Amino acid sequence: MTSKVQSKPYSIVTYLLLLLLFVSSVKAEQTTRLVVLAPDLAQNLIALGAAAQIKGIIANPRLEQQLPGAEVVGDHQLLNFEKILSIKPDWVIAWQGGNPESQLRRLESLGVRLLRVKTERLEDFPAQLELYGELLGRQAEAEELIQQFLSEIDRYEVKTGAEVRLFYELWHSPLMTLNDSSWIAEVFTLCGATNALGNAIEAYPQVSDEAVLAEDIDLILGSSELPKNWHDKWRKWPQIPAVAADQIYTVNADYLHQLTLDTVKGVEQVCQAVEQARRFR
Repeated sequence: MTSKVQSKPYSIVTYLLLLLLFVSSVKAEQTTRLVVLAPDLAQNLIALGAAAQIKGIIANPRLEQQLPGAEVVGDHQLLNFEKILSIKPDWVIAWQGGNPESQLRRLESLGVRLLRVKTERLEDFPAQLELYGELLGRQAEAEELIQQFLSEIDRYEVKTGAEVRLFYELWHSPLMTLNDSSWIAEVFTLCGATNALGNAIEAYPQVSDEAVLAEDIDLILGSSELPKNWHDKWRKWPQIPAVAADQIYTVNADYLHQLTLDTVKGVEQVCQAVEQARRFR
């Protein structure tokens, strides 16, 4: 039996009011003015489709090309408060643990709304996108990017087999590496490698050549930010397994040092190098 009860149609006035509220909401979301204090945070906002809302950035050649209309408001360590205030941002998005906390507190004291974003582990990337989606009314776009990232990361499972001991050269003078606290070391684990100096107390410790020589390193990776001939110094120590097997590779710092969608490309580079080194075990 067909029910005679039907939903009552909205009046034309109600439809117009709903349309007005929707348009006002979209307009507010699209006009939210942002100042972004780290390149990777800005890249993730660009990926989300919010490039036009970024009105201020820190000095970075790539960003300055991508966002020619954005004001440069300083660098990682020194911010231009006057310029930031002149932009009249709705939000300043900062890198928690990267931008100096004293300067961030100063911005807050000037009445600026500040959003601190954490980028320590791989899981922080989806959380960051979710936060941006809520802030800018771009939840659907954020969810699409999150699923893209997670599906690509899931392709790389922790490998089993012979242990591959890895040394990562972050910088050459002084010689620096990283411990197991960052997402970069998490990538090493994901690819089935052991960060040979991962137990260091400091996040980015200075180490000696002797410390590396003592570790039986199977694979040496270096950042693309190093001098082009960075690997030459290691070749004078053929007793290092990685040197004897010619397992010394450069990885793209833009992929590995910034937590963005491109991090997946960094994972691929590391995993390929680990698999190659494992063949010599």
